[in-house]
Order: sequence, then C-alpha cells, then structure tokens
Amino acid sequence: MTFTILGRDPETGKIGIGIATYSLAVGATCPFILPDSSVLTSQAAANPNIGKEIITLVKNGYTPVHATEQVVKHDPHPEYRQIALLTSTGEMSIHSGSKTRSFSGFSKGQNCIAIGNFLKSEQILIAMTEEFNGLDNGSSLSDRLIAALYAGKNSGGQQGSDGKHLDERSACLMVHTPGEQFPVNTRVDYSDDAITELKKAIDAYQPMHKFYLARAANPVNLPPQDRWSEDLDMSSG
Repeated sequence: MTFTILGRDPETGKIGIGIATYSLAVGATCPFILPDSSVLTSQAAANPNIGKEIITLVKNGYTPVHATEQVVKHDPHPEYRQIALLTSTGEMSIHSGSKTRSFSGFSKGQNCIAIGNFLKSEQILIAMTEEFNGLDNGSSLSDRLIAALYAGKNSGGQQGSDGKHLDERSACLMVHTPGEQFPVNTRVDYSDDAITELKKAIDAYQPMHKFYLARAANPVNLPPQDRWSEDLDMSSG
C-alpha cells in the first residue's frame, strides 16, 4: 500500500526519497539514506533491518548495488519485499517480489525510480517518473519529489483488497546535500491527507535547515532559534 520516488540531481549531487502510504509512520521503517552515496527503500512487507544491513555492507566495502543484491539473496522472504536503491552517480538496484500485492512494480526514469504496491494501476508509477523528469531545472529536488508523490496520488494512488481507494495516512521525505552533516528529514506519521501535510512540513522546515546545521557544527555565538526565525520572516516579508 505504498508508492515511492527515489531521485537525484546530478548537477548538485543531491539524493532524496519521497514515500507515501496507507500504513502508519512509514518514515520509521522504509526509507534510508547513505550520505553522499545512496537512497533506498525497503517496503511491502517492510523490514527496517534490510536497510540497516545494506548500510552495514556498504560501510564494510561493498558497493551499494552489490550490497542490495546480497541482502535480497539472503532474505528468507524476498518474494514479499520491494527494495529499490539509487546511488548519487545514477546506479540502480530494484527488487519487486512476486507476492507483493497487485498492482505492484516499478518505473525507471531519468535519475529516478518509482516503486509501489497495492496500487490502482501501473500508471501511478509512470506518472510519478514523468512528473519528476518533467519539471524544469529550476525546481529543487525536494519540490520534484513532492510533485511526484502528488502525481501518484492524483493518478489513482492505493487501493485496498476490496478495490476501494485508500488515502495516504503517512509520508516521509529525505534529501541529502553533499557536505552537510545530516539530511532534510521530515515525516507525517498519521494524517487523512499525508502528502499535503508533508509539503507543509517541508515548507516550514526548509528555511530552518541551515540553522540546525549551524547549531550542530558550532553553537557558539548562534542567535536563539526564535530570533533566527524572526530574521527569516523579516527578510522574506
């Protein structure tokens, strides 16, 4: 009951992932970022240990694609999993198990992958990659990922076992910029309209990201957060 977009910006080196689903708290279990390396999702019969195992193998010298292949190979239930990985250089590794709920599959685009299960049709995934690739170069990676999620939603989204539409109840977006200490990572764990709430969260968080990076690196002489926010409001007003 999930649709996901993994994307990269080859000009800036940014990598990111957007995911929306009927399941709750999807950000806690499915998406992962390997900074300056890859984004990945483990979904359908989600097992967060899969993402952790891939990250461990990469840290031990495996390439991201080889690590993903090894984890799928040794998983006792690969037929119930969907796993997709996209590296910052454009390499892809995709696994969509034969027993994931229909419609289930993936769509490859330029610098992106859409993957999902329990969907109304294949068109959802095609619409997502087309939307991601159709936006002009002036759009940020975050904007393109959110737009792709909306494209999936507006193309029919998820359907339940009775064929009825299922709303997106949780969503997550993660974007890593090279050289930054930690990624943008925003989540909606429960909502009746999770993609819209996710966009609100991104729009509110994004102007503050530099503050949180600066605070982590060197809090000395940094103004209080409320003062920083006031200065942002004044500069944008």
